Amino acid sequence: MRELRVRASDACARGDACDRRGRRRRWGARERGFGPSSSDRARRIAGSLDDDDDAWFGSCAVINDVLCVVLYGIGVIMRRVSGARREAFASRAVTAPGVIELGDESDDQVVWKRLGQQGVDKACELWSAVNSEAAAAAKGAWAGVKPSHKVFLSDILASPKRNAFVRKWIETDVTYASFIGVMHLGCLLAPFTFTWGAFKCFLAMYFITGCLGITLSYHRQLSHKSFRTPKWLEYALAYCGALAVQGDPLEWASSHRHHHQHTDTPKDPHTPYEGFWWSHMGWLLDNEATIERVGDRSNAQELAAQPFYRFMEKTYMWHIAASAVALYAIGGLPWLIWGFCVRTVWVYHITWAVNSVSHCWGSQEFNTGDLSRNNWPIGILAFGEGWHNNHHAFEFSARHGLRWWQIDMTWMVICVLKFLRLADKVKLPKEAQMERMRFAPAGGASA
Repeated sequence: MRELRVRASDACARGDACDRRGRRRRWGARERGFGPSSSDRARRIAGSLDDDDDAWFGSCAVINDVLCVVLYGIGVIMRRVSGARREAFASRAVTAPGVIELGDESDDQVVWKRLGQQGVDKACELWSAVNSEAAAAAKGAWAGVKPSHKVFLSDILASPKRNAFVRKWIETDVTYASFIGVMHLGCLLAPFTFTWGAFKCFLAMYFITGCLGITLSYHRQLSHKSFRTPKWLEYALAYCGALAVQGDPLEWASSHRHHHQHTDTPKDPHTPYEGFWWSHMGWLLDNEATIERVGDRSNAQELAAQPFYRFMEKTYMWHIAASAVALYAIGGLPWLIWGFCVRTVWVYHITWAVNSVSHCWGSQEFNTGDLSRNNWPIGILAFGEGWHNNHHAFEFSARHGLRWWQIDMTWMVICVLKFLRLADKVKLPKEAQMERMRFAPAGGASA
């Protein structure tokens, strides 16, 4: 097992500067909606429909009433989310100068080393070291909480700082939980609103928001500056990311930079050391604890200096509402359910799985000193983001699938943009860097 290294002198010098989802019915299954057609209504008035048809019309009326209530509820929740977001970040203006450049190998940060098979035996010793005065000054402390359980089928000891549910819930927590809950409830209508047109809409929005928006724009371009595009294209891709309902570009990039600054330490916003649930989505529902770690937006100064990103931060929820209305106007209820609710929840859990699954299960090729793993199912579903150990080894790299067999759809898109001369300054690790970071083969070196 590799030892935990704490550099107290560097921590004192750097301080906090080193420190964030059958069959089609005869009388209503239309591509644009779920209710009866105009010809059906005319036949009803003429009295030519049978009892089954009357029952179907009654069901449609109930569903339409429920839909009105759901849409009204979404509107109320979105207004509350917008207000809560403004209140949460109003007092956290971006004032500190400079930009934290990620992927700097010369920045030897204080980190937690991965707990191996002997971790259980030495858990108390490790926890004591992490809670030392020097480590607390550099990376925060666990407030005296000790290891409590192992994450299922992994070697990770989880020790939550706070109770996930039995705690004080502030208004923002309730608002976020309500919106996420409504999206999941909307998915329950998916089997009853399925059409091939709606499913194609789901696939298209999955690629637009998940690949172009989150992985290409929010993650690799804005958070890590892995490549450069013309400003008009950068803003267009960032807008695709906003439609994923995971926050505005400034908030997302800043929070992610905090994650890399403090990966798997007490100041990481979503480390599995606080439990799988916390790393997956619990951190999103505890705004008080999360904002304490990622509320400082000064690490994204260059984004905050651009009017477009400030505009998106102030008007973010209106763009989400407009996208939902547009989907309903184009394709009716099936497009709203599949293109908005199902797609949002699907992209939610795939993105969250990068934080949770890819920090708990998988392989490690590179010695990153954290829990990041290469997980091939997440690598495919998340458009290459699941090659997470590769990413944490070379945060600046535009390519995450460094092996030929590691499928990386986002890297393929970057290659297309580069071919079209729409992307330049594409950053990749050198072979010497990769060799230096690789674990030595088992039995390949003697002590």
